Amino acid sequence: MIREIILERRTVQTAQGDFLITCVSADLTHLYPGMERYGVRVTDGTGRTVTEFFTNTYEYTPAMELDAKSVAFRQADEWEGEFTEHPTDMVEYFSRLHPRCLPAAETADVVIIQGSPRPDGNCGQTAGLIAAETDRAGGTVQVLYPDDMDIHPCIGCYQCYNTGYCTFADDMDEVFVLVQRCRVLAVCAPVYSCSVPGALKALIDRFQAYHARRNLTDVVQGSHQAGLFFGVCGREGEVNFIPLRAIATAFFATAGIPLTGTAWADGMDRKRDVRQVSGFPGEVRSLVRQALEGAGDWGDQ
Repeated sequence: MIREIILERRTVQTAQGDFLITCVSADLTHLYPGMERYGVRVTDGTGRTVTEFFTNTYEYTPAMELDAKSVAFRQADEWEGEFTEHPTDMVEYFSRLHPRCLPAAETADVVIIQGSPRPDGNCGQTAGLIAAETDRAGGTVQVLYPDDMDIHPCIGCYQCYNTGYCTFADDMDEVFVLVQRCRVLAVCAPVYSCSVPGALKALIDRFQAYHARRNLTDVVQGSHQAGLFFGVCGREGEVNFIPLRAIATAFFATAGIPLTGTAWADGMDRKRDVRQVSGFPGEVRSLVRQALEGAGDWGDQ
């Protein structure tokens, strides 16, 4: 949780009682250099939060003639004026506002992100190895296919650092719930143009909101979870996996999940079937077993 500093308090008297408008700020430089969050919170006479608004310094580009602090105070002025002119209407309006929450979702011991658009390709076969080993260990599996999901690309608006929620409400909400509650998160990815496929990259980028949520709220952290990353490529040579190694490290750091194992299968243009690559299937199975043994009983928390 972050520590807020109270900048200003305003009491508004209405026929339904007094309301307090509080302007606050929070230092988020531990997340990004110079990032500050400003907010306005309306509470009733019992101290219950009626509504709130947040904005942060990273939302505003150099060309914008706005800044986070002035926008927050402008919102406070607007709400104070509305309370004065329409006290009954404002109370009713605020009562209809509900904070956004993540949807309910089934839990799974192992969540597999199958990042290839070819469901029956070598990443699909790798996902099958992971699922089979998880089943052998008595665990449950959920496989996600980014190419079949509604995932809006991240636009770098940084609004997730206001509330912990992305500005887009799509299939990523379910992804976040599954990842938060799983024991092991495994990613299978092919090399596409020195990177990962576009749909998988969109999913990875959207984990910025997951990073924001786990740092702004009391969401359980992933210290008892384990992360696995498996990569395949057509060309021969470990050099082909340099970009994917960097992506894997950055992704799991953003998710707050320790990356406990990786395995790579190159030269698939000639070898064709990853299941026939010497040592690879056994390595995948071994890493899955180790991850399940090392991860806590996360789904019950």
